[in-house]
Amino acid sequence: MTQNSYALVFWSSGIIVQIMVIGQYLLYPTGSLNFIQVLAAGIVASIGVALLMTFQGHAGMRYGIPFIIQGRTCFGTKGTKVVAILRCIPAIAWNGIGTWIGALALEQVTNSLFGFSNVWVYFFLILSLQSALAYRGIETISKFNGAMSFIIFSMLIYFFYVVFSEGNIDFSTASEIPGSWGLAWIAGMMAAFANWTTVILNSSDLTRQINPKGKSIFRTSALANFTGVLPPWLFMIVSGMFIGLATGSTDPIAGLVQLSPNPIFGIILLVFIILAQITSNLTLNILPPALAFQDIFKTSWQGGIIYVSVLSVITAPWLLFSSDYFFKFQNFYSSFLGPAAAIMLADYFIIRKMKLNIEKLYDEKNHYNYRGGFSPAGMCSLVCGAIVSFSFLDYSWLIGFPFTFIFFLTLKKSGADQYFEKKLA
Repeated sequence: MTQNSYALVFWSSGIIVQIMVIGQYLLYPTGSLNFIQVLAAGIVASIGVALLMTFQGHAGMRYGIPFIIQGRTCFGTKGTKVVAILRCIPAIAWNGIGTWIGALALEQVTNSLFGFSNVWVYFFLILSLQSALAYRGIETISKFNGAMSFIIFSMLIYFFYVVFSEGNIDFSTASEIPGSWGLAWIAGMMAAFANWTTVILNSSDLTRQINPKGKSIFRTSALANFTGVLPPWLFMIVSGMFIGLATGSTDPIAGLVQLSPNPIFGIILLVFIILAQITSNLTLNILPPALAFQDIFKTSWQGGIIYVSVLSVITAPWLLFSSDYFFKFQNFYSSFLGPAAAIMLADYFIIRKMKLNIEKLYDEKNHYNYRGGFSPAGMCSLVCGAIVSFSFLDYSWLIGFPFTFIFFLTLKKSGADQYFEKKLA
């Protein structure tokens, strides 16, 4: 990928209903925040996501290694596989949720056109379609998402032009309430941030595809991530708020249909939703677990795609997408993945000082085995960090990340791993 094509992949991946839901659920009266507070939460969260993706993806761009290999230095050759599985679980669940959202949209389309629908048929149809695209490889994913990003953005911009021109959005109610800049705002910002915890953790899987062409890796990665993350993120959070203000609906799909000026436009809009969910799933929710399955279970790329598709159904996305579970689900998996990211960043930048030996990383028998393939410092920090994060579930990143970062460095520098390490770089 070039720096620009990487950004376009995230444009198409970030324009999804899941992020729209965050803006809709945080805003009064569904949530407790006013318009400015939700917007500020989205800005802070998206900047934090882009910044951490820049740092976490540095090793991938510099050494060309995927996330699961990068993790061997701090978790061990087997420990990194445990972390990869923890990362795969929410990705597979999100793949199911995204597919279910697309099926709900297609249900609306066929109801409007033909007067009948079957959401289960559509669910498996979209699941098969996106799996077939992913089956062809990462290059196909990149090209498809790059092309769709322009189409998706254009459709959504035109939609809101129509909505604003008809004067359906009233800002007064959500702007006049005092809301909160305290714990409620922090929890909302953390909820938005938690949405892409999975993407942060395995940033190397995509940044390794970028050729910096002799330029600064940090500069290249920062430009790619900030231009790729901030525009779609903020656009979708604001979109979620607009839908809530204009319709009062807590269902973004129903709200979009309600705002459509005519049936034909509504159908086009729902096709947009289907495309948006497919492009997001390809990059964020199919690619990472498929790569992990290749390493853990020694499957082919195509075999990994099949595993992801089957497991996505088992996660029951029709339940996870409901408002009762949405934020709890995000915060729960962030309690594990936030500490994992903290450990990897502390190890790479503080312990290793960004210097890795590729030959040793790929030599499973003689290096980074620690104790039976598990780093005591890394795995102990992961467990303790997860416990602390889970104890403060609504603020898991804010508390768990810095705690784990410092705790891991303390264990590592105290020599917790030295007895078990073999020929470390």
